[in-house]
Parts: sequence; structure tokens; C-alpha cells
Amino acid sequence: MAVAVLVTPSLFGCDVIDPPRGPEPCEWMDEPGETTGRTAFLVDVTNSTRAVGTGIGAPDYRRALSEFVRQAARARDTVAVGAFSGTAADLSWTVFEQSTDWKRDDDNPDNQRDREREAGDCLEDAVDAAQTTDPAAPGTDILRPSATAADWLRQGKGAKRLVIATDGLVTEGCASLVRSDFTGSEEIAAMTAACSAEPAQELRPEVFDGITVTFVGIGHPAAGQPVPTPAQAQWLTRLWTEFCEFQGGDCDVRAASVGRDPEDPGSAPVAEVGDPVVRYGSAVQRYSLPAAALFDTDQAVLRSDARPMLTELAVTLRTGTMARVQVVGFADPRGDDAHNRALSSGRAEAVAEFLRKEGVPSVLAEGRGETNTCADGTGFPATATSDDETQCARRVDILASRAQGGT
Repeated sequence: MAVAVLVTPSLFGCDVIDPPRGPEPCEWMDEPGETTGRTAFLVDVTNSTRAVGTGIGAPDYRRALSEFVRQAARARDTVAVGAFSGTAADLSWTVFEQSTDWKRDDDNPDNQRDREREAGDCLEDAVDAAQTTDPAAPGTDILRPSATAADWLRQGKGAKRLVIATDGLVTEGCASLVRSDFTGSEEIAAMTAACSAEPAQELRPEVFDGITVTFVGIGHPAAGQPVPTPAQAQWLTRLWTEFCEFQGGDCDVRAASVGRDPEDPGSAPVAEVGDPVVRYGSAVQRYSLPAAALFDTDQAVLRSDARPMLTELAVTLRTGTMARVQVVGFADPRGDDAHNRALSSGRAEAVAEFLRKEGVPSVLAEGRGETNTCADGTGFPATATSDDETQCARRVDILASRAQGGT
């Protein structure tokens, strides 16, 4: 009986021919598309966005920018992704002039859907690559690199979008925040004037003309870095809104959390770069809490659902180098002045007593009654009568003074 023997050709030294390989993922994006829209993504890689010896991590810019990446892919835009650091206008481009035109040369709807999804994945990978880029030089400047990206955007004829992932901290030039007080509209006005005047002219009215500009992650540095209070984060948001609108942009400045991935802490700061640390006017830290989150209407007894927030704040205060904590209550101008002063005093004392019981030392309480000024320094008319106008006045501010030599 004959037996058939199957022998692998390679056993006899015959060449095995590999099957033809398709194009590499993302390779098709190197070819120009037929659309005219452009999107540029800038990723802050300066030391304040890099995690300091913790397992909590740096800002997750891939996740934070995902909605904008997918929007660019859906619109079939030409895209650039770059990392910025130092003070030079040059950018370290991860990808440059990549087309997401998933319709080009392919009429198959299934293929088009696959290519749109692939374009988004490739761009998210480019954001990841940008975020792991080491800072190139000391100092932080956001104005110059954003102007460079705007120059590239203006070369296109379609819709233009600039998305900047940053904590918003500048340490060089006219907009340096190293010694900023992070309070009041006067400082923002002065910085705008200084940055738009000669010889600096780092703010120019036409830079963002026709460009939709979005800032993501303002006020959210990496774990282990100095962290702004809510009022300081609001001030930073106002600063970048003013800077952006002065330059003619259609602006959206976001201070929402950009998240941190505990499985991927991110890169550590680069010591030799020597970027100055912004300490958010650290002589006094301000925590501004809306009364509505603490008390029922016209009451000075803490609500039970306010306690977790105050407990977290108490831990921050008692583990810091705080020499003195002052709790100040405010009311809006409506109603009787004497009643408002008593209410603001009662609320301040209720918060102060809670902090004392949680182990915070040297806590004083004061009720200042009526105000028509918000925590970030903006005001509203003394004759205002609506909740929308006056809600920022009804608050409790906690002012924590650092001990001499504290950081």
C-alpha cells in the first residue's frame, strides 16, 4: 500500500515566499487629501506637566484630546501634532501635514469607516509620542509656539482649529507667572498690555484670526507639582481667555481635569532643564467654596454632603506648612445688612469649627457680610438682583498662610 508523505519545502532548503504585505498602518496618511481643513495639536512637555516621584501620573493628554482628534479625523482634516518647551518658536513635530482624508481613492463605505477609525488611532499615538518628548530647553512659553502653529494653519483654505494641551504656566517672557499673585483683573490687564507692547509684541491682534482655539488642562499640572486653588485656576482660565481673544481667536479655555493614568505615571522632570517652578502666589493659598455647596438657603448649619469635601480640604491644610488659616464668610448684597453679616459670620464659624475638629491648627473665623466681588476679583453691579449675577458672592473663602520657608 502506497503512503503519501507531505514534506515542508523548507526542510529541503527551498525558499518560502512570504505573502504580499499590505500598507503599514497610517502610511496612507502621508499622501495629501482632497479636503482643505486643518487642525494642529500642541502638547506641553515642560517640567510642570511631568510627574514627580509618584504613582499617580502626569496629565493624560491622549484621553483629554481624544474628542478633538476624532473630530479632526471625522472632518478629514490635514493634521500636525507637536511638543513644545523652552522659549523658541520651533516645535518638535511628531507628525506634520498628515491627511485624514479617509474618502480619498476608496469608495467602499466599510473601508472608509476603517480608515477614519485608523486615522484617529494614529493621531492619538502621535499625541502619546509628543507627550513623552523631553523638554528641549529651560523655561516655558506658550505664546510663541502657538503663533508658529497658527502660521501653519493659516496656509490652509478651509476650517482651522488649534488645540493646546497645557497647564497654562508660563515662566519666561512678558507672560511669566513665576511671581504672579494669581488674583484680580488688574494683573491680567497689565500682562496683556505688556505682552502686546513693543519690544515684546508676543500678543498680536491678528495671530488667531479665523482660527478656533481650544486650551485643554488649564490649571492641572502633573502629580507632585504645586497645585492651584480653585480661584487661581479660574484666574488662569480668565488670563488665557483674554490672551486668546486679544489675538482674534474663537476661544474655548477649559480648566476641567485632564485625568491621570495610575498605570502610566509618565515621564519625570528633566533636572538639567531647570524650568522655574510656579508656586501660585504661595504666601497665601485661597480656597473659595460656594455657599450652596455647604449650606441650605439662609442657614449656617453644614449640610451632611458638604463634609467629604471639607474633610479632603482639612487633610490638605493640616499636612501642609500652614502657619495660619482664616475662614471668611460672604453674602450677596440682597437683603438686610445686619442679617447678612450675622449669616456670613455663622457660616464662617461652622466651617472653621469643622476644620478644627479635623485637626487643622490656628483656624480663625470672620464674617464680612455683603460683597459684590467674586473670589477671582471680578465684580457685578451693586444693584444686581438675580441669582446668576450674585451667586459668586455667597461663599466661604479659606485663606491659608504658609509658614516662613514653606513651599
